[in-house]
Amino acid sequence: MVNIKKKLIRDIAIMSVISGIAAPIIIHRFFLQGYPIDPLEFTTSLISNFILGWFIYYVIVRGNLKEYFDNVTEIFKKIRRVLEGSKAHSLEEIKQLKIEAEEDDFIYDVSKEINHFIENLYMSEILDNYQREVGKLFATLATPEVLAKSFYNFLLEKFDMVAMAAYMKDSEGIISKIACFNFRECNITDFIEACFNFKDLKLINVTDVKIDLLDETNVKELLIVPLRSIDVKGVLILAKPCKFSGFELKFLRRIRDLMSLGLTNARNYKRLQEESYLDPLTKLYNRRFGMKRLQELISLAARESKPLVVGMMDIDDFKKINDTYGHLAGDYVLRTLSSIVKKHVRDIDLVVRYGGEEILVVLFNTDKISGEKVFERIRKNIEQHPFEFEGNSIKVTVSIGFYPIPPEELTETAREKYKEFIEKADEALYKAKKLGKNRVVCYSRQKIEKNS
Repeated sequence: MVNIKKKLIRDIAIMSVISGIAAPIIIHRFFLQGYPIDPLEFTTSLISNFILGWFIYYVIVRGNLKEYFDNVTEIFKKIRRVLEGSKAHSLEEIKQLKIEAEEDDFIYDVSKEINHFIENLYMSEILDNYQREVGKLFATLATPEVLAKSFYNFLLEKFDMVAMAAYMKDSEGIISKIACFNFRECNITDFIEACFNFKDLKLINVTDVKIDLLDETNVKELLIVPLRSIDVKGVLILAKPCKFSGFELKFLRRIRDLMSLGLTNARNYKRLQEESYLDPLTKLYNRRFGMKRLQELISLAARESKPLVVGMMDIDDFKKINDTYGHLAGDYVLRTLSSIVKKHVRDIDLVVRYGGEEILVVLFNTDKISGEKVFERIRKNIEQHPFEFEGNSIKVTVSIGFYPIPPEELTETAREKYKEFIEKADEALYKAKKLGKNRVVCYSRQKIEKNS
């Protein structure tokens, strides 16, 4: 590499000699014609030009260059500190490292390259910081729904994101919605299914395609982010009112593996949670957890002076179904029937797989007449539902017994009587069986009332 100092001194010395010799000649040629050149003039001219050259180098050139390179040296010292891990004020430091230079300045190109390096370093540092934040986020124990909400809040804070939807596909190829924020609707459509075929990030200009989940008035571009792990497939759909920047694409591409791992962990965490309170076959509350929820519901009804209805449901001739069509058919009937029951109750109500083919249903803020209507509607829907398994049509009916509990019976200690309430509903169920099955029977202190 050229020694800049020596080259400058040499070049200035050469220019000083040339100008020292040329100056007397030019003066006598144009201004002092006819006068001979005195050798002393050459000597004086050479000395004065050497002095001028020294002044130009040491005072002007060397001083300005030293100031510039001192700044560059200090900048690279700061960059080195950042790269060596001094993170406390790294982003603020990096912001202040840029060198200002005008376009016609001879150091402009050098400054431009240094500034470009600093800009890349700054963006890289932001990426690292964001990646650390997302890493902590996805390392937390949370369900996919909670995780998606936290990540959406992160995107709202850091980027100009207006909407997000997240979907997951299980090992059987069934797609489920995890989250939907600010999209018009997030139903499973052909477009959503097609998103699972993408291998890399995919940008979609919404003016080029028709997408049901969009409100085109405030979304200009979509980004599809496919997520992959060993046993989980996911899709993240992000929307912006403008185009996605290169920085955003780079960031999302970098954290894809983190998101995939986080999705797997979240799904496994949700499974563990569900195993603690859900029956694995029917996805209803299991008996242990259901009894706790029943006591809570009784206490809530007592505090608010609301009536309750406790119902017990049993599949008619379930043993015959198992014996005729096999236990897999019996499992299918239980799963399907449980799904029908859940569709006809509210979120506040309680549905529990009590044991075998028995299902406990507790209706909050429901009196005898309303409860009877709900159970009759469930009974009819089950009776009319086409249970088809491996080419076989299975006739399924249920018997239901229920016990209405008026507000005055729900005292502060009523939660301790939950077993008694269940026994009375079970007694009504037993009566429904004796009366011929496929019916709803209400418990009464005086008599058993039936509705057939």
